[in-house]
Amino acid sequence: MIDLRSDVMTLPTEGMLRAMTAAPLGDEQEREDPTVLALEDELTGLLGQEAAVFVPSATMANQIAMLCQVQRGQEIVGERHSHMFRYEAGGPAFLAGAVVTGLPGEAGVFTGAQVREIAQVRDSEHRPRTALAVVEDTHNVSGGRTWPLAALDDLHDTCDELGLAVHIDGARLFNAAVALDVPPARITSRARTVAVCFSKGLGCPAGAALVGRSEVLAQARRIRQMLGGSLRQAGVLAGAARYALRHNVARLADDHANARTLATLLAEGGLPVDPAGVDTNFVFLDLASLGLDREDARTRLRSNGVLWSNAHHPTVLRAVTHLGHSEADLRTAAARTVEALSKEA
Repeated sequence: MIDLRSDVMTLPTEGMLRAMTAAPLGDEQEREDPTVLALEDELTGLLGQEAAVFVPSATMANQIAMLCQVQRGQEIVGERHSHMFRYEAGGPAFLAGAVVTGLPGEAGVFTGAQVREIAQVRDSEHRPRTALAVVEDTHNVSGGRTWPLAALDDLHDTCDELGLAVHIDGARLFNAAVALDVPPARITSRARTVAVCFSKGLGCPAGAALVGRSEVLAQARRIRQMLGGSLRQAGVLAGAARYALRHNVARLADDHANARTLATLLAEGGLPVDPAGVDTNFVFLDLASLGLDREDARTRLRSNGVLWSNAHHPTVLRAVTHLGHSEADLRTAAARTVEALSKEA
């Protein structure tokens, strides 16, 4: 079985497991875990920021970033299908009492002009004051698409002018940096806060971090404790993350190449896939023109030895490449997919 459902299906490599078992440990809540401290210091330099807090998941990092910057009744703006708005269990409403305003985007990207049009930057008797703009890079729902640097700069310029904070949900930030061939700091250095995840393309079993300005993150550890995210000997996971930063970032280019190979082979096989829409490690397959129901299609695929997942759109399936796949795996997966979806019911 070739599992293309998500890059969260990665497993630690032998080298990563050795790094985890060899990591020096201490009590992280007492700021005594040397591996966590080293990781946090490394991330601040890598992302052009001032402080970092290690957390169990990127969802928690996003929520802590919000709670550090948004008061109850204030507004968060972002692309309407962003992960923070649609797939974090209503956290902005439940935890912060925040108003969420989703903007229509093009491949996950919205503009400074859109923010300017709707932002309320002064106190009002009637309207919530806008506090935070959220960027998701890469953008999950649009298919792992990257934010063009010019669009990101335009958004920062507008938010600086309006006095709004920018948070980057960088669950797949390193995919974006590799795809754009820029240092990660080129994407993150102007943001007030950044969330990064280690358990997707970087191959760690768990772990994430919130990185940002020191004054913004001053309450981050207290909020992490409140959310139940504090850890003790967290160096076991931080050791995996440090290994990933050294060994698994540059090789993300292989995942992107494999995704392009998969998309090209599927299109050549007559399936409705657009290789031009592959920025990173996602491939979308639209079943609408095939007249197939998604669950029927996934049943056929499973029977042929390949697993796809449902994408956001009701007729679209998603494949995500990662370090557990070789180029040969993707060629085999393409052949199995074409066979499964081309045969008569």
